[in-house]
Amino acid sequence: MNLRSGLIKEACRRIREARKRWDAHENQACRRERERAIESYEELTQAERGEVPEQLRVWLRYRSEKYFGGGRKGNGMSSKPIKEKKKETMPTHAVAARKVMSLVGPLYLLSSKKGLCGLYFGHRVEKTSLPKENPRDKILNQVEAELAEYFARDRESFSISLDARGSQFQRAVWRHLSAIPFGETRGYGELAASMENPQAVRAVGTANGANPISIIVPCHRVIGKDGSLTGFGGGLDIKRKLLQHEGVRLKEI
Repeated sequence: MNLRSGLIKEACRRIREARKRWDAHENQACRRERERAIESYEELTQAERGEVPEQLRVWLRYRSEKYFGGGRKGNGMSSKPIKEKKKETMPTHAVAARKVMSLVGPLYLLSSKKGLCGLYFGHRVEKTSLPKENPRDKILNQVEAELAEYFARDRESFSISLDARGSQFQRAVWRHLSAIPFGETRGYGELAASMENPQAVRAVGTANGANPISIIVPCHRVIGKDGSLTGFGGGLDIKRKLLQHEGVRLKEI
């Protein structure tokens, strides 16, 4: 085996290892192994990359990028500006917005004509994409009041009407998320099993990450099978604060 063939083989091995961690929903380990895989992939010429099995290239260049973000500059992966990515996550049917402060920092609330359609942490929002603020919006007034009660520990569930848009599978996952009680957690595998689809752990995790209504649809209550916090769009510090606010005793890993 010559040197170049060895590099191709090593890149494939590292991508497979990252995918193995991905399938096990070990996000931190997957991120680490994926970085190593990207390093190996970058060392290959364009022709050599073509010798990497297509399913491995697709996972590294597209599927994992959607979850972890773009790779390094020059690695042949697409990488949209952060502003563009933030804009794409904003619900297009929102008609009004509001910024409120909370225990976990600024929150942006978005309403549609039918209900609450978005609740985002401040650093996850591209402000130029938001609709105008409306101090008379009844939906935003209600959700602001309910959030104040939640952070004051006077409320454990929400009664606001929701209008989150997504695929049929995503909406099913979000319904199951909403059924997790205050102060409790579930593993991704448990969530998939509750949907009678135990093999869909990764798909459930992806739908969980796409949840547009944080806190009220409590994706922060889903943790790794080993008790670790795992990934969270708002950041692990916010996830930890929300769970501690609800009285969850966290396992230090």
